[in-house]
Amino acid sequence: MNQVETSQNNLNEEEIPQSKPVTLIEASSSDDGMTGYIKMIKQCPDPDPVTQEQLMEALQMNKIIYGIKETSVEKLAARPIYNIRIEVAKGVPPVDGEDGQITYFVKRDSEYHPEYNLEGAIDYKNLDYFQIVSQGQVLAEIKKETEGVDGKNIFGGIVPSRSGRPAGSPVGKNTHLIENNTQLVADCDGVIRFLRDSVDVNDMLKVKSSVDQLTGNIKFSGDVTIEGDVCDGFSVKSGGNVIIKGVVEDADIEAAGNVHISNGINGGGQFRIFVGGNLKCKYIEHAKIHVEGNINADYIIDSNVTCMGNIELAGSRELIAGGEIKVLGQLRAKDIGTASERATKIEVLGVKIMDTESIEKLVNQRDELGVRLQQLAENTAKLSQSRMGAGESVMEQLSTAKRQIMTLKDKIELLNSQIQQLEKEWTMEFPGAVLCKRKIYQGVKISFGEERFHFELDNIEHCRIFWSEGSIVHGML
Repeated sequence: MNQVETSQNNLNEEEIPQSKPVTLIEASSSDDGMTGYIKMIKQCPDPDPVTQEQLMEALQMNKIIYGIKETSVEKLAARPIYNIRIEVAKGVPPVDGEDGQITYFVKRDSEYHPEYNLEGAIDYKNLDYFQIVSQGQVLAEIKKETEGVDGKNIFGGIVPSRSGRPAGSPVGKNTHLIENNTQLVADCDGVIRFLRDSVDVNDMLKVKSSVDQLTGNIKFSGDVTIEGDVCDGFSVKSGGNVIIKGVVEDADIEAAGNVHISNGINGGGQFRIFVGGNLKCKYIEHAKIHVEGNINADYIIDSNVTCMGNIELAGSRELIAGGEIKVLGQLRAKDIGTASERATKIEVLGVKIMDTESIEKLVNQRDELGVRLQQLAENTAKLSQSRMGAGESVMEQLSTAKRQIMTLKDKIELLNSQIQQLEKEWTMEFPGAVLCKRKIYQGVKISFGEERFHFELDNIEHCRIFWSEGSIVHGML
């Protein structure tokens, strides 16, 4: 804070000294150090004028040296404004870099929707769901990240910028980058499959008949296309997608990707179908099925189905009757159950919610301490081997290292205890719902975990049953 003082020089010896006209100059800055201010405060009615040099001196005394608006300082000295902070310095903010981006020229599974024919029915025989690409075809374009430009605050300090994050690599099986790593192309003809953000091009195995006694069981690391049926007792295992143009009888099907069955599944309850992606078929009867993605079908009858995505019934019947259905997402049907009250069980699966971010931080801290502990233990072992005939300094180092080991072990034990406590503190949420476009009949049991949905009427219509704030809600559709 500076003072501008004026005084009367020719005082008589008998005169009492008078107060000098004074102006206080306050120089300050914003919390982020990017803006500087001057505030002038009158200490008397008619103070001496303030000079531009005095204002600059006040800024320098407060270490404000960069981005000073000299024109503003000059105007403030010429036409003072009191008791108001006036902006007189401004830093240069940093410019963050842009993140890299990937633009795909092939579709993800989530971008597909059921296709309808001219009669308005879903065409389950449409095989365009799987994308065929050719060797050399461009699959994606990569925009590279850019560097940021640092800024400077009013104290002359550097304000660091954030550089853009790289887009990651979309390179997968049978693909590579060209054009200075900005384009992704296919190495061969095949079928597209996404694995997170990377793109695989899988070779396809085509079986031009049914899977039966003539072919034996099928096991292939890539995609499989079967022109006929999969007959009783046989198995098809694929590391990719499976297309079956006929029906699946009581057979084993295991696919890491999607399964498309042009007709339906006529199971017998002896074998199991596992799908790592989405399942599309005309119908499901008397089958045991586990699907990690979504299910699209017309109807499901007397089957044991677990679906970790959504179940969408669309077609002429859109019915679930009998069996047991477990679903994590939404189940949408026209009718659930039958007028004869066939026992049908539907369970909406729950998800444990816990503070994963805090747990991850504690785990990282524990792992870092574990590395330090291992290094310290190795160094201590070396010191122990060399202590014979060693001087006091070596023995002192050994003693210090042992104390540090004990301290690290205590810290790791404490972190383990905190992690275990956080893992116990979880709640159960149910993100899914049951949507019925027409009727839910008596004989249908709907539950969310241990909570059972009760209805007293013979049937309920046009409803949405979901979980909200710790209880089951019966809403209208």
